[in-house]
Amino acid sequence: MSSDSTQIKWSVLPARDRPVATLWALFVILMLAVFVSLISGDWIWGALSVVFLLITLSHFFLRSHFLISTAGIRAEFPLRTRQLSWEAIQWVRYDDLSALVRCRRRSLLRSREFTMLFGAEGPAVIGAIERMAPDGVATRSSSGRGDS
Repeated sequence: MSSDSTQIKWSVLPARDRPVATLWALFVILMLAVFVSLISGDWIWGALSVVFLLITLSHFFLRSHFLISTAGIRAEFPLRTRQLSWEAIQWVRYDDLSALVRCRRRSLLRSREFTMLFGAEGPAVIGAIERMAPDGVATRSSSGRGDS
């Protein structure tokens, strides 16, 4: 993580941070591949199902990089990059672990929302969001864990 008064950068790798979930995900992917191979009668369909599942879970298995600055937010995911100015962001809802960012406009091939995970840098990222977001854009939500 790097930080100064005008920006903060960090990266997350959820598969490394959650080893039990990673093992379960790999186990389920393997079992589904075996199932597809048995049903189809050809191992190639099982291999293709593994590739498909790994691509759909790329945010979990591969590293994502984030930058929050006075200009806006940049999110570099494994298969795409989103860069938004604060004017293009409708709202940001965040808790201790992550933030949901909603864009004002939706393009044809991009979703209107995306999630930023904070990883170990949670307090610093929350401070940056509160400091750099324009008034009324960022709102803290409950963590959903029953904390008061």
